[in-house]
Amino acid sequence: MLALGSAPAQASDDGTPQSGLFLEAGYVQGEYEMRIASMLDGTSRISHHVKTGDEVYEIVLDEGVESPEYNSFVRVPGEMAVDGRWDADELVVLSPPPEPLIDAEPRAARRVGTVLVFWEGGGLPNAQANNSMFTADDSTNVYYGENSYGIETMAGKVFGPYQIDNPGGCNTNQIVNLADQAMIERGHDPSDYRQMMYHFPGGLGCGFAGLASVGSPENPARNSWYSGSFGCVVRNQELGHNYGMGHSHAYSCPPVPDGMDHNIYSDCSHIEYGHPYDPMGGGCGHMNVVQKTFMGWLDECNVVTTTSSGIFNLLPTEWPCNGTQALVFPASDGRYYHLEYRNGDGEFSIGGGVLVNIAPEVQGFGPTGYVLDELGENSNGYLHAGDSFTDPGTAEIPGAEGRPPIPAQPSSGSFTILEEYDTHVVIQVDLADSDGAQPTCRGGGNPIDDEGAIGSLECTGAPFPADETPPEVTITFPEDGQVFEPGSDFVITADATDDRQVIEVELYLNGEPFSVLTQPPWEWPATGIPEGDYEFGVVARDARSWTPSNAVAISVSGDEQPSDETGADGTAGEDDSLPGESSSATDGDDGEGTTTGGDTAGQTEPGGCACNQPGNAGGYGFGLMVLAMAWMRRRND
Repeated sequence: MLALGSAPAQASDDGTPQSGLFLEAGYVQGEYEMRIASMLDGTSRISHHVKTGDEVYEIVLDEGVESPEYNSFVRVPGEMAVDGRWDADELVVLSPPPEPLIDAEPRAARRVGTVLVFWEGGGLPNAQANNSMFTADDSTNVYYGENSYGIETMAGKVFGPYQIDNPGGCNTNQIVNLADQAMIERGHDPSDYRQMMYHFPGGLGCGFAGLASVGSPENPARNSWYSGSFGCVVRNQELGHNYGMGHSHAYSCPPVPDGMDHNIYSDCSHIEYGHPYDPMGGGCGHMNVVQKTFMGWLDECNVVTTTSSGIFNLLPTEWPCNGTQALVFPASDGRYYHLEYRNGDGEFSIGGGVLVNIAPEVQGFGPTGYVLDELGENSNGYLHAGDSFTDPGTAEIPGAEGRPPIPAQPSSGSFTILEEYDTHVVIQVDLADSDGAQPTCRGGGNPIDDEGAIGSLECTGAPFPADETPPEVTITFPEDGQVFEPGSDFVITADATDDRQVIEVELYLNGEPFSVLTQPPWEWPATGIPEGDYEFGVVARDARSWTPSNAVAISVSGDEQPSDETGADGTAGEDDSLPGESSSATDGDDGEGTTTGGDTAGQTEPGGCACNQPGNAGGYGFGLMVLAMAWMRRRND
């Protein structure tokens, strides 16, 4: 077998490593990814994979081997096992993943393509998936916006349902290949989207409801798969795995009549998807504060750590705030308590009160946080004014992987909820080893005092609102009715604005979708235009809504005849439905519907004859004719 460092990576002409399965040399080489599957039996499964060109190999690593970053280029010496997996001797990182862009605040929109496929009996309806992803009040778009306080914008389109060949079992890579090919055949480019979601019918024996590759907030992994499931928990959880979030666990602890004392190792049981209010667990409320800190949604003085006793203000996790939303202090076993307060406000509320999370310091992949889910009188995890919690201390914890056991530790302290309001709770923390140090903010510095307790009370007073305002757009050149000479060159320009973000602007030519831009300037060059009559329009989209522009008709007059190539690319007859419009595919054939953020009031973005005239919500403003498009499409390629 190849020893570490004994041979250089195969390289292309530009010196970059090349993917491949080098059987003679005894190694597999390519881009690494880790996947996490949410199994139907309530467990989870982590697997490791290397992509070598068009093939993906699952690799078997020894326990304790540290996983590299998503998209690292790796070499894995070993051999093919009888079960088709690659049995690794070791894993060597040849080069780190490409340096991710540092997103501004708010971050650039997360561009997500959702592809629906089936092989018999029809697939998930396009309109239903579009509502779930982008337009409904409980959509993934609204969920991530509210949870991140406006930092995240989930934007994209839903494609299909497409009929594909039966993959012949739970072959997720084959599903990706067939679904992407179906998109491409209909003129859509999967590479336009950073993340791709693949929904397919159950019955393949996959054993999972959702599966996702694991990345990081700055470098999200690309793919996630949905085996017959597309509910709130599975959608938001698998995308969360793409950003590096692990499952939100629970310690299920029996009630204690005269207090909250539990030994979490001997009295409480681990539940993999146990957090009842978090989609990284088993509910669709807000993500817990450990996950939010990992994602960078809570920062600065939103996260306050104390090693000293004191009285603290704790603000609702549902609202954007400048004060403390995660109160962190040591537990007896070396981890930390992360207290959070939920006041039940917002679209995604499930009860309210103080939750007790225990987790390591938030860093690296997948916070392994636990919520204590059976505390308090109602045994639902929430504590209220007058309730207390005491760290139970630890019994001796057995060693693992050759490490010595962790000695028993006394209690680290306790806390009591003194007051509870809609706006905040007041908590007294009493630590056994209080060192008198000032509490510190995650971003450095110290929290201020407000109304006799530590931590600012400054909040917006409401959750981050869903985007209810559509963008505005108009064509600024050419002018309606303008006449050009045959062979003229000019640039079609549009002005598009939004109160948040314009996600994309799509040009229509004679009523047919033609070219999409995802960032300004919103300009399309036209070169050597032949004789004929043309109508232009554009559609501007934010993450949830779309707006059509004014229609512009021009005439190109002269003796020159239109090109014989008119419509030769086949786009004129393609069924390419747009936001809110179903296609025949939703009835189970192999056509498609393609939707993006249509408005929630039921407005239908026109397919085929495109945009509405200003002030005329029922009429189509540009295009019933399909004329010469090849001249412009060639310039755009």
